[in-house]
Amino acid sequence: MDENIKDILDQDTWLPVTPDITKDGYIKIDLNKVDLVTYSFNKRFRQGENGPQLKLWFYDGNQPHQLDKDNSSVTLYGLDAGDKIKVISADQSDTWQTGRVVIALSSQVMATAGQYKRCVIEVKNKDQVIATINFNLDVLPNDFYNLNIGSDPFSSQVDEKVKNTINYFNDISKEATDKYDGLKQAIDNITDQIAKNNIVTKDQLLNYYTRDEIDAMLKKLNGDGEVTNKQSLPSGSFVGIPSTVTAYLGNGTVSRTLDSGETFGTDTSAILNNKTVYRVSTDEWVYSNEVTYVTPKIITVTPSSTSPRLYNSCGKDVSRSLTVVPYPADMVMTYGDITAYRISTNEYIDSRDTTTGNSGGNTGTTVITGINATSSNLEKVGVIRDSKVISKSGVSGRTISAGQDFQASHYGTYNGEDYYQISTDEWIKAYDVTKVIKGNYNDVTISASNPRLYNDCLQNVSRSISGTFHVDASISGIDNNGNTIDGLRISTNEYVDQRDTV
Repeated sequence: MDENIKDILDQDTWLPVTPDITKDGYIKIDLNKVDLVTYSFNKRFRQGENGPQLKLWFYDGNQPHQLDKDNSSVTLYGLDAGDKIKVISADQSDTWQTGRVVIALSSQVMATAGQYKRCVIEVKNKDQVIATINFNLDVLPNDFYNLNIGSDPFSSQVDEKVKNTINYFNDISKEATDKYDGLKQAIDNITDQIAKNNIVTKDQLLNYYTRDEIDAMLKKLNGDGEVTNKQSLPSGSFVGIPSTVTAYLGNGTVSRTLDSGETFGTDTSAILNNKTVYRVSTDEWVYSNEVTYVTPKIITVTPSSTSPRLYNSCGKDVSRSLTVVPYPADMVMTYGDITAYRISTNEYIDSRDTTTGNSGGNTGTTVITGINATSSNLEKVGVIRDSKVISKSGVSGRTISAGQDFQASHYGTYNGEDYYQISTDEWIKAYDVTKVIKGNYNDVTISASNPRLYNDCLQNVSRSISGTFHVDASISGIDNNGNTIDGLRISTNEYVDQRDTV
């Protein structure tokens, strides 16, 4: 006998303890106790049986013991009834990370009928033994004996076909039992999840959302969105692809991939999943924050140095030296926080490196008309959807993400649309924001069982309320479906829909 294996099999034993066994057949072993007790459990298999599984679940106290499958080993050492040594190693598996180990026992392990004289499982991390577990293994004979006829004992070997038939039905029975246990475990898990409110029933869902709101959420999850708020863009506009992007159909499903360096004409902007998109073909759209946007603009710019930042139409750096003289520009490109003007076929100079066009490209020519100070009652505006600001001269600037709010100092008109001034030279389209008006309002009482609640930016607030509330401000805005929403403020950042009050 190999001396190392003999040492493993001849280790001292301690107080016997019977382990728990899970519903799916895993024997739970607490590695914190293996130095104090001998886990005493019996496993019986049929002589010659091939492939039965010994399932073990290792724990440290109440926590599963994580085994590194690349550096750990779990090995069974046994001395069978015929004094033959058996060594079986468990195959590494991803389940080892949860402490679950399965040892597949070959037919060689079951070659000799009778109880193993000693059986040990050794758990190692790299070369260090972290646990040695003793257990009993019994191999049942694969024949029938002890049939007495009169006073003479009768023993006969079972015919091979009969044995195969018996084994077949035993396997079917075991498979059916395993399937039943698996189904019961799944049902128990679902029941437990429902009890913990991790799964909601249809009735529970309808208590919090209307049918229309549920349909809208399902559309979004299934990619079944809808392009809304279409706006015409100036003739000659196009977008550039800085890096590979995805184009989407009008219902929000993926259409195809657009490669870096390509450009596409665009005539329409819109809103898809609360974000601005540009149309690049009959029914293909790209998100504005993933592309450059180039549109006609006549302006003269002068570099502020001989080394300005230059880009091509896809936002790639193509910087070179320039002479500090005025350059006529015919297009303006925006990309992230970059605004740049076209001064040659495919060269755009960064507005921050020009003496004209600085600060978002303000040329000094005011195009926003009818500018007046906002009313003192206008507390703030909230951004409903992503919106690109413009300067007082009409040059596009950065994109303001939905969900932010600003104080607006002035308002004015550009191209027939109202704008609010939200910083020194940034104006945002009134259509894209809410207006929060302070004032003296009557108290309101909630009339709906599930009233609609919003924040400053018309985003839904999910909670149940009832009763009468003091109101100190109102809100109005146009949601992403083109509906006008009017609400009343009942707490710091909560507005109840007027349709749900009396």
